[in-house]
Amino acid sequence: MTNYLSPSHIQVKRMKTFLIHRLARLQKKSGCPLNFHLLVWIILFPLAISSWKGIIPYQNAWGETASLQGKELASISTPKGAIIFAEIADTPDKRAKGLMYRPSIAPDEGMLFQFPELGYWTFWMKNTKIPLDILWLDKTGIIIHIESHVPICTRTDDHCPRYYSHKKSWQVLELKAGMAEELELLPGNQLTISVPKNHIPY
Repeated sequence: MTNYLSPSHIQVKRMKTFLIHRLARLQKKSGCPLNFHLLVWIILFPLAISSWKGIIPYQNAWGETASLQGKELASISTPKGAIIFAEIADTPDKRAKGLMYRPSIAPDEGMLFQFPELGYWTFWMKNTKIPLDILWLDKTGIIIHIESHVPICTRTDDHCPRYYSHKKSWQVLELKAGMAEELELLPGNQLTISVPKNHIPY
């Protein structure tokens, strides 16, 4: 399922997710009633948005530095309500580069590869510095196949292992290794994908 949101709406959604995770951690540490933290959130969220000026937080809910500032993002909701913010790779150059050379990726980040047609899309880990989970999706966001904990490949030639789905797909989602299991994602699950309104799909 694909929805279309303004880029600012997706950024605000990310700020909201960031604050909710922070409040949950604060409540766990302090032991204060949840209602108290909800009241604080109601007061602070509008202030945070008004002063934010469209900038993605420097740290995510896990305290890791965000790496997606200034990039076109898709917001992907899982069946359990988690939200992933994924860069959109929808051109040959973006798809060829993927997540190569990235030193790290946060738990709520990823890359969504979108293709112009249904196909057996093959991936490898050449020049990729971080292990990944790779999820193949149909056009509506239903998970077709998952390869978990795909390791990096240190080979310098073109003989790195290839990973693919035995069923054709329209989209592929890359996540930090282990996130598919943590988010309880399985083949057949429906992901709800929201992309910016100015994004032109195939």
